[in-house]
Amino acid sequence: PTGTGGIPGTFAAYGGSAMKIELTSTASSASAAGTELTGTGYTAGGQAFSEAADASTGGSGVTMPKTTALSWTNGSGGSWSIQSFELTDSAGVRTWFGNFTGAPVAVADGNTFQIGVDGISIDAS
Repeated sequence: PTGTGGIPGTFAAYGGSAMKIELTSTASSASAAGTELTGTGYTAGGQAFSEAADASTGGSGVTMPKTTALSWTNGSGGSWSIQSFELTDSAGVRTWFGNFTGAPVAVADGNTFQIGVDGISIDAS
């Protein structure tokens, strides 16, 4: 993942209620967010974390989610094409983004896309 403008160089343990993950169908970049998914099974504005993220010992990195996987079940009637994610803070400000390995990830109707515990790793160094 990559930070957007004004991101701090070190991490602390962040409260989960302060963060949301948005899934996008187009590639994210430092200058522009990707196009957020829509449809049944996806919550506009992203899925909130219910737990904190752990900072690395040196404070230069963090993994998330901490204890519970995040998942979305596609009920839109068509396939989702997931390219990247956006991490937003409690004010909805985009702070980090990342394109998924092997993107786009196709998720057929009725199937679930999941980000496992510690499935996202951000390194500020």
